[in-house]
Amino acid sequence: MRRVCWFRSDFRLSDNHMLHRVLKDASGDDDIEFVFWLNPKYCEPFETRHDYFFATMKQFMQELADQEIGLRTIVADSAEAFVEQLGQLDALYFNAEYVEPFKQRDDAVIEALGGDVLVIRLLDRHLFAPNAFTKKDGTPYKVYTPFKKAVYAETPPQPYDVDVARLKQLATKQHELPDELKQQFDRCERSWKALGEEAAMKRLRDFVEHRVTSYAEDRDIPAIAGTSRLSPYLRTGVLSIRTVAAAVLEARQSTGRDTYYDELLWREFYYMIMVQFPGLKDRPFNDKYKHLDWEDNDDQFEKWCRGETGYPIVDAAMRQLNETGWMHNRLRMIVASFLTKHLLIDWRKGERYFERKLIDYEAASNIGGWQWAASVGTDAVPYFRIFNPTIQSEKFDADGTFIRKYVTELAEVDRKAIHFPDPSDRDGYIEPIVDHKAARARALERFKDAQ
Repeated sequence: MRRVCWFRSDFRLSDNHMLHRVLKDASGDDDIEFVFWLNPKYCEPFETRHDYFFATMKQFMQELADQEIGLRTIVADSAEAFVEQLGQLDALYFNAEYVEPFKQRDDAVIEALGGDVLVIRLLDRHLFAPNAFTKKDGTPYKVYTPFKKAVYAETPPQPYDVDVARLKQLATKQHELPDELKQQFDRCERSWKALGEEAAMKRLRDFVEHRVTSYAEDRDIPAIAGTSRLSPYLRTGVLSIRTVAAAVLEARQSTGRDTYYDELLWREFYYMIMVQFPGLKDRPFNDKYKHLDWEDNDDQFEKWCRGETGYPIVDAAMRQLNETGWMHNRLRMIVASFLTKHLLIDWRKGERYFERKLIDYEAASNIGGWQWAASVGTDAVPYFRIFNPTIQSEKFDADGTFIRKYVTELAEVDRKAIHFPDPSDRDGYIEPIVDHKAARARALERFKDAQ
């Protein structure tokens, strides 16, 4: 039999559900082929996240080559063209995507295959299926805490074994790279560090052994390495969520360990919400805010994007995103609150900007986070809770270390003044584009009107 494994965002050999299953099914005379579908229209415009994705893919292909395994890239602009180039096959394996538009893509491929090909669609990107937990009446959870309690009653799945030696025996060897893939590789301009499975596992071990116990205290401080920084590996599938959960839960019990596991469950929660309530990329979960009167101020939005708002912690965060493709989680909340409450700009604009720039962009978590900050989502922050960026800065970047790294205009400003400098300390740095007190009052009135 010819069995095809379709890679998408699961660039690893270890703890890969698809590979575990194909080896379980395969006999000694079967052929296993690895394929990747490159749709050129999804690479335009070529953004930071594309740069990281293709750099990761290139690293994975080198790791496969070291094992004498090939990954065939099929260039196609439709499911029908992809299936046609697959050729004759008996079984197609892939790790499932349940969030749109990826589910639509997968469904289209299954339809194009017809009924003669065995299709094995597997849960891999998350710990639990999106319909695994429901309330007593059978409806989905809409609040995180009861969802978390339901998940805590279950044992998370353990990592899957993958016999790489046997995989080498059955898998096809190296393939020629199509010009279209070479073009994407050539477009990668950034010097990404610590790519691939080995680097991901090293970072996971370091986090579990040295930092997870203090995670609850350190995770809100952007100037230190208080978070795991594993999200880009989870996004590209270089690291399995099962491997992460198992390593964390095996660590010594601590508040930090439990807090981190809870964050993994927020990822599960938002994923479940996105699947159970389709269309949330374009509409708020809370219908009463469907027609909220957002401001249409392109100039202020562009200044927010560039990190030129006059609020140092906001600007430092946005510059970190633009320079590195990543942003600290506390800062994501601060800049999202600032855009949607201080500037009253539609959360969808911010969400789409993050989609362009974040190397760890996952639709469910990003959309859930933006709707939370904008007070329009499920289990969201109340609309009257409006982050004061200066207070947030004083609390989480007390010495101004993070601000100085990215807002170099303020490098010489003292630790007390740096959070909201006086005009005399703003030489070369932009004046605030809005007044906090006035912006807060406007937001409160606007949200009240939408009730």
